[in-house]
Amino acid sequence: MPSATMNAQEVRAIWTSDKGSMANETAENRWAKIIQGTIDDIGETAAAKDIDSQKKVESIAIQIALKSIKKGIEQNRPLTPLEDDGMPDIQEWNKQLAAVGQCSWTNCPWLFGECYMYRKIQRILNSSKYWQNYDVFKRQKDSTFVKSRVAVEELASRYVQILADTRLLQYQSKEETKKLLFIEMTEIALWGNATDLSLLANLTLEDLQNLQGREAIQKSQRNIVDNDIDDVWSYFQRTTGQASRQIDIVLDNAGFEFFTDVLYAAYLLDAGISTSVRLHTKEFPWFVSDVISSDIESLFGHLDSSEYFPCRENLNQLVPRLRKFFQSGAITTTSDPFWTTPFSFHELPSKAPTLFKELQKSYLVIFKGDLNYRKLTRDGMWPHTTPYEEALGPLGKQSGVKILSLRTNKSDVCVGVPTQSKVDVLNEEAPGGAWVRNGKYAVVSFNEGR
Repeated sequence: MPSATMNAQEVRAIWTSDKGSMANETAENRWAKIIQGTIDDIGETAAAKDIDSQKKVESIAIQIALKSIKKGIEQNRPLTPLEDDGMPDIQEWNKQLAAVGQCSWTNCPWLFGECYMYRKIQRILNSSKYWQNYDVFKRQKDSTFVKSRVAVEELASRYVQILADTRLLQYQSKEETKKLLFIEMTEIALWGNATDLSLLANLTLEDLQNLQGREAIQKSQRNIVDNDIDDVWSYFQRTTGQASRQIDIVLDNAGFEFFTDVLYAAYLLDAGISTSVRLHTKEFPWFVSDVISSDIESLFGHLDSSEYFPCRENLNQLVPRLRKFFQSGAITTTSDPFWTTPFSFHELPSKAPTLFKELQKSYLVIFKGDLNYRKLTRDGMWPHTTPYEEALGPLGKQSGVKILSLRTNKSDVCVGVPTQSKVDVLNEEAPGGAWVRNGKYAVVSFNEGR
């Protein structure tokens, strides 16, 4: 068995050729379906009556180019250099491909291959005249969000109740109560990519203030295999006197998960934990459902719709409050080209030094979701008991970046499990490494960067 104290350069990245891995399953079964989805979407949009004839004609060439990608995946063709689309990052992509060496769709580093696929899709759109700003995944994102109506209304109701009981958001509240509320809200953000909220504690306001609240929280945390929530709370308690407490959230999925992220940002401000929140979006459609800037107004458009969300009592109170945070500048949004590169975050200090310095100044950087976790850990085949700080490499010890990762386990990498005996229990509970991949287990991993 590999040592649990290997350094980052010794750890091999997961390849799509690794039999039995989620990387292999994704390359062989999912990628072609994702490309087919983009082909269908372009076709559906182009078939609309109000589409300009020139845009309609151009859609045919785009679909042909997308079909070529799909065929390449199905036939396991070699990855080839990206053609120039006028964007400054193409040279860096091709340099990275050359560094990987000869590889094909089902025999390449998973992280690089998947990022490459999405950049290849965007290259086609960038090279067009009428489709440059088109989001091939918007229709899918919107459809998924609308289906989460019950969960949205439930969370809106819960947060309005929390706001009504101002004792929970005031400094004279009991510390234990405030901590339980923090854990509950963090779990909502953690499990936000599952619209059934069955893994949450579902606490009432009364529960938060009594023994049942603590018991429910402990039960809900059972599937969090690396849980540093107490360390995060301790950090907040030690640093509450800081004048500027900007929290950065590097976002994951649009739709329901983004709704939970905005709700979490509002809570961090309402509770006085943060003085401002900055949300990091992607610069172009990425990994199907990642948040891009246009998804922000789309979120509010959906939340304002009585057709999509007919139960308005709580949403009519909550949505204007959330909008006000954006309008006042308490919540801001930003983007950086680095988030849509093939690089792991170990390369952040060298490839995006300005962004790295900004994150060093942040009170806390919250990375949401599975892809961000993979990039934080170089998508490496670490022993599961490897300390999180170690797997972070240059973003770990003495980096100066305070990192909290909220991630449900949906890939091959997972570190920070306290003991090998715990790993053995998990393997017995969810055989074949299912606990690392099935989305029913999670990590709340924190490192203070000291």
